[in-house]
Amino acid sequence: MEGHNIFPVPNSTTPYWRSELHEIDSIRSTEDLPEICDVLIIGAGLSGVSTAYHLLDDNPSPPSIVLLEAREVCSGATGRNGGHLMRVHANIDQVTKDAGPEAAKEISQFQASQVYAMKRVAEKEHLDCDALLTRCLETSVSQSQADDQRRAYEKQLESGLNFIEDVNYIPPKYVEGISGVKGAKGGLTTTALQLWPYKFVTGLLAKLLKRSSINVQTHTRVTSVSQSKDGYSVVTTPRGSIRAKKIVYATNGYTAGVLPEFAKKIVPGKVTCSHISTPNDATPPPPRLIQTYGLSYGPPSIRDYLIPRPDAGVICGGAKNTYIEDKSLWFNNYDDSTLIEPARAHFETVMQKNFVGWENSDAAVDYLWTGIQGYTADGWPYCGVVPGRDNHFILAGYNGAGMPLIFLTAKGIAKMIRENVPFEDTGLPRILKATEERLKKEVTP
Repeated sequence: MEGHNIFPVPNSTTPYWRSELHEIDSIRSTEDLPEICDVLIIGAGLSGVSTAYHLLDDNPSPPSIVLLEAREVCSGATGRNGGHLMRVHANIDQVTKDAGPEAAKEISQFQASQVYAMKRVAEKEHLDCDALLTRCLETSVSQSQADDQRRAYEKQLESGLNFIEDVNYIPPKYVEGISGVKGAKGGLTTTALQLWPYKFVTGLLAKLLKRSSINVQTHTRVTSVSQSKDGYSVVTTPRGSIRAKKIVYATNGYTAGVLPEFAKKIVPGKVTCSHISTPNDATPPPPRLIQTYGLSYGPPSIRDYLIPRPDAGVICGGAKNTYIEDKSLWFNNYDDSTLIEPARAHFETVMQKNFVGWENSDAAVDYLWTGIQGYTADGWPYCGVVPGRDNHFILAGYNGAGMPLIFLTAKGIAKMIRENVPFEDTGLPRILKATEERLKKEVTP
């Protein structure tokens, strides 16, 4: 799928998270589009809705906000992920190498703060989204990767990085017994939050709709954005145009469709996820998993994530080992209306093959879907002012790891808009700033 015509496609696959739709799923606040607004946000996923929340929360002089969504609320990446967030240790190791220990400290603290920030807002706003503070157990069945994991942990321990106090290293002789993963060679645990992402986003947006004048327009795809000489920007859709003082691009993998300069800088990538269930009368029933998992099989990119649900089902995503060699199936592919078929067989047996006590569980996939991520050359999202476009802001390109970043990144973007401050005064990690220098780098498979 080539070119810059990168937009959400119709008839997307149905994720488990969209099995219980909210009444605002296809909302249009008004029959016609508003003619003008202070802030226009493109994208009604976690990035867009969180930005709106932080712009309006505890604001005695709230801006007029229009939120445009090409499909339904939370129908993109947020509604198709694993519903899980934690500090991403491998990324922190890379930041230490590329930008030094201070930058690594910034991003590690930021990711850890995300877990508690989302937990707090779920509690504060009484969001019925199954938010649960837990531990994630990162395991590896590859000896070489387990050795790399141990060395990285020891290096971080020696460096004094503050986040290491939350990490528990499991000695090899205990890891299989503690994790229940067959043949596990290494393991680390860290604090994590699991939730129902669609319910978090729709619940939060529903609160905003009740207590503010935010105007939400679903099924309204933005086709272009142009800047005019009167200080406004013109956002064009098939239903008409809107003039806005400020624009926020919460567009992730679809960014190049509305910001052509991001072609090859944020590249869409198709991935897959599943929901696995067991028969109610399974005898004996499989062991209940009480923590979330990262399950690595070899190279760093070959990893599944598993999130046990309160209903005894399991969310499992990944399966890249089944399709990564065929780049046409995933790289620069933004079609989430079709499945990645080679992954199906992997998900059908992942529990039986890898978890003790699940061998005869008859676990089977009852939901299988795809989603679109946004890849960047350096592995980090572009956040802040769009280079060369005053009053245009971006938070996009999360490389499949947006959950530990988005909510507080949106708070930083909202601060730039509300208080007219530069990126450096937001508290956002320096490596996230959108710069001309970063835009020189193109994404390769």
